[in-house]
Amino acid sequence: MAKVSPAENRNVEETDLIARTKKYSFLKSQLDYLEKEQKALRAELFEVLDVSGEPDDKGNIIIELPEAVDGYNAIMKQRRVSRKIDEVKAEELIEAKGLEEKLYKTIRVVDEDALMAALYEEILTEAEIDEMYPQSIIWALVLKK
Repeated sequence: MAKVSPAENRNVEETDLIARTKKYSFLKSQLDYLEKEQKALRAELFEVLDVSGEPDDKGNIIIELPEAVDGYNAIMKQRRVSRKIDEVKAEELIEAKGLEEKLYKTIRVVDEDALMAALYEEILTEAEIDEMYPQSIIWALVLKK
């Protein structure tokens, strides 16, 4: 069996690293391009749906395709509704009806400014503060120029 020198092994690893990086860079650029194209087509299809689509009983707008496309028979601008409280309006109504005691709750939260003041005043140590702020690490692969 032939022996591979450390230098030859390093060259193989470097060549493999270059090949993988090239592939990663290519795929990233393709994904970026495809995402941009998809967004543009989505906007165009929404325009067509707005002009020619028919609403259904749920508020969606649909166009039946003249022929199936990859198993799809229609395109639809789907209506998705979410509800979020309007804090200003809620506050007005709650106060107008005198329901503050019934409808508000007190939530106990740490006052971070007071924490830093306690550190400054040496009531808490930096190590104790660090315990309260554990690190959360995520990694991103970045191609640098």
